[in-house]
Amino acid sequence: MISTSSIPIFNRYARDYDGWYVKHADTAESEVKAVSMIVPRGLGIEIGVGSGFFAGRVGIPIGLEPALAMAELARDRGVDVVVGVGESMPLRNSSFDYAVIIVTICFLDDPRKTLTEVHRILKPGGKLITCIVPRNSEHGRHYMELGRRGHRFYSVAHFYTIGEVKDVLESLGFTVSDKAVAVLSRGVGDYYEEPQVVDLGRAEGFGFACIEAIR
Repeated sequence: MISTSSIPIFNRYARDYDGWYVKHADTAESEVKAVSMIVPRGLGIEIGVGSGFFAGRVGIPIGLEPALAMAELARDRGVDVVVGVGESMPLRNSSFDYAVIIVTICFLDDPRKTLTEVHRILKPGGKLITCIVPRNSEHGRHYMELGRRGHRFYSVAHFYTIGEVKDVLESLGFTVSDKAVAVLSRGVGDYYEEPQVVDLGRAEGFGFACIEAIR
């Protein structure tokens, strides 16, 4: 899931990572609203659940997480956490109605292998919601610059465009919606904004965008 080389970072600084949501409460609330708009009903799992901030708020019952310190924070939020990596999930075939990946894709060693595993664990017709910070957005450029300066988290991140994520998903057999739920259109800064349903291509300009794909 997250890069194996970065697991010690997330273990050591789990509370610092989780503290971002407190420091940037309005931005975090905007993202929660976007996720809540697109997450379907049924039995779901968040891949790379981290501290459980989103799963706890949106009601995703199960999470997969390799960093033990993060997993403990998620369990404190009531999430049932399975410890494991996304590239080889200890989960049964066709066992979930939906899966959610929130930002985690930028920390994956092998996104294609993880998304292949997601396809395996979803039921036929199951949905994958992938939320990213688009690389070409103002937020994406800001975080990449922080990474170049040695930021402990963003220095190990690799950001993607909406088009790149769409291409990989379709190559694995997913059908990608031509709409996305997107938020944070006003650039970098802490503010609350109501999410919008926009054409997939237009979502590239937002700071946070959620893509829906069907298995």
